[in-house]
Order: sequence, then C-alpha cells, then structure tokens
Amino acid sequence: MNDVAQPQALSTDEAGLVGRAQAGDAQAFAVLYDVHVARVYRYVFYHLGNQADAEDVSQQTFLQAWRAIGTYRRGTSPFIAWLLTIAHNAAVSLRRRTKDETRFEVEPAATHRWSDPEAQALSKYDRLAVRRAILRLKPDQQQVVLLRFLEQLDYAEIAAALGKREGNIRVIQHRALTELRRMLASEVAER
Repeated sequence: MNDVAQPQALSTDEAGLVGRAQAGDAQAFAVLYDVHVARVYRYVFYHLGNQADAEDVSQQTFLQAWRAIGTYRRGTSPFIAWLLTIAHNAAVSLRRRTKDETRFEVEPAATHRWSDPEAQALSKYDRLAVRRAILRLKPDQQQVVLLRFLEQLDYAEIAAALGKREGNIRVIQHRALTELRRMLASEVAER
C-alpha cells in the first residue's frame, strides 16, 4: 500500500472506528489507540517532561476515553482533539498533585542527533527555557500553543476542541506568543 494514500484512508475510516467503539467494539478502540497513542504521549511528555509520568498519563487518557467514548460527539471536534483535551486535564491534575517541575528528560530518540556536547547543552537549555515559559502561560494559552505548534492542529480543530470561536483562538495564540517573547527576552537579558 502507498504511504501517501494511507493517512487519507485512515481519516475516512476514523469516523467508522469511533462509531464502532461507541457501540462497544474494543477492537475498533484498539485501532484508535494505535493510531493516536504517539501523539497523545508526545503532548503529555511535553507537559510533564518525564517519560514514566507521560506513559502513565497517556494510558490513563485512553482508559478515560474508553470509559467516556459514548460522550464523544462526532462532528463537533476531531477525535484527536478530544483525546488531547482528556490528556491535558490528566496532565494538569498530575502536576497539581506532584508539584514537581524539576524533572525533565530528553527524549531518548533525540540524544543521538547531537555530536557536539556544547551544542547539546545549549540546545537543552533553550528547550527547557521555552518549556518553562510555556508552562507559565495561562492554561488556555498553554493549550492553544501546544495544540497549534506541537500537535499542529488548525484553528478550526482547536476551536472545536476548546469550545471557542476561531477568532478567539487566534487572539489567545497572539497573546500567548507575545507573552512568550516577553518571558524569553527577559530570561536572555538575565543571562
């Protein structure tokens, strides 16, 4: 099968898979899990910065999604946006319980990319600074930035997921990016 055609077939099949899962078909939900687990994990890992916690919250997300699959309304928001909303809430809940923002790991697959230790250290410092700044944003700004730039959802998908209008999402994004620039500029000035 051609790799280019596969995502299109998958997106048309997703509605059918969701419908079957809502009817209690565990195999259909397992396929949805396989399709979306990497994106959910990446989103949660960015929030938590810890592989073990990200794995736990990702699994918790899918368990909650399976239990609540009947409440998902097809056509109102993309299934991935619904999953990421559950993941966001679970990650925020864990962060509130643990209040431990000091743990952060580089993804194992990313470590082989850098052969220069100095460049790797600077890159890690920059990633940590951006992550810290994003996590200091207001919750709605955090969600919009992560859904837009990490998960690459479009404005319509984000608006549907968050129950807001597209114009509101654009304003939230603009304000978030302005605040991120301010926070990062002040951090650079402090160096």
